[in-house]
Amino acid sequence: MKYVVYQASRRGGRAVNEDRVAYAYTSDALFMVVADGMGGHNHGQVASQMLVQTMTNLFQARAIPLLPNLQAFLLDGIYAAHDAINEYALRKGLRDPPRTTCVAAVVQRGTACWAHVGDSRLYHFDKRRLLERTRDHSAVQQLVEEGMLDEDQMSLHPDRNKLYNSVGGFALPDIELSEPVTLKEGDVLMLCSDGVWGEIKDKEMVSTLRAYPIDRAIRHMMDHAEFRGGRNCDNLSMVAMRYGEEKYDDDELVLGDDLGLDGFTTQLRVIGQREAERKSPREMDIDQAVAEIHSALAKYGLNKGTS
Repeated sequence: MKYVVYQASRRGGRAVNEDRVAYAYTSDALFMVVADGMGGHNHGQVASQMLVQTMTNLFQARAIPLLPNLQAFLLDGIYAAHDAINEYALRKGLRDPPRTTCVAAVVQRGTACWAHVGDSRLYHFDKRRLLERTRDHSAVQQLVEEGMLDEDQMSLHPDRNKLYNSVGGFALPDIELSEPVTLKEGDVLMLCSDGVWGEIKDKEMVSTLRAYPIDRAIRHMMDHAEFRGGRNCDNLSMVAMRYGEEKYDDDELVLGDDLGLDGFTTQLRVIGQREAERKSPREMDIDQAVAEIHSALAKYGLNKGTS
């Protein structure tokens, strides 16, 4: 399976990056995920970290090297993350469990499947146009569907951050799951948080992906989204893959044919950062939660290497 994949995440104008983005792979399968910790709830960054880690570990446990069932993997991974987040809240004595959005996709042998909760999006493009995107689980999306709001106005509406669906929390997430889709040469799957899609229009995404290799296209969109977001820019995260061959000159890209048997990568970037920053108290909370995350993963049998 030939493909190119690239990811990036930036803090924007916020004090902490509550987004998490990652991909994992075997020789025959690829998994991508974006999670946006919900800032209106405590420990949002912990929720997004737990979701990414839980689903990645499950992928590494089940993809040997293929997943037996794409849809079952996505459902099981999101539900397991939901349980792990609530278990963390219970152990910490939190009155309100942390919550996160999720958009995740798996690709193997030219077939893709994805699932999402909340307003982090997946876009499916061919070489010339947008084919499909996920539907936000938000109040403004409902207004658009009722004809009361134009889609271009979604990012400007005062209720844009009001979501009725999340991973973590008292209600079980209502996971929206796609049917398997056959990818064609040059197709792009792009996952992103609302900090990106709120600033970049669909037509701009199409033209940028047509004009540049995947790494440059992602950086270009991130630069414009961050500039347009200004001083109060939201966190921005993206991971994208182009199916088939692509010429590139960037060592940061991962070419599918060059992958080892398995792997996992996650990165968090801050634009203009040249040296390590001191961690904020909230970021230190994440480090303190790592051991507890692994404990929760073990409870659900999702440690790497399990079967």
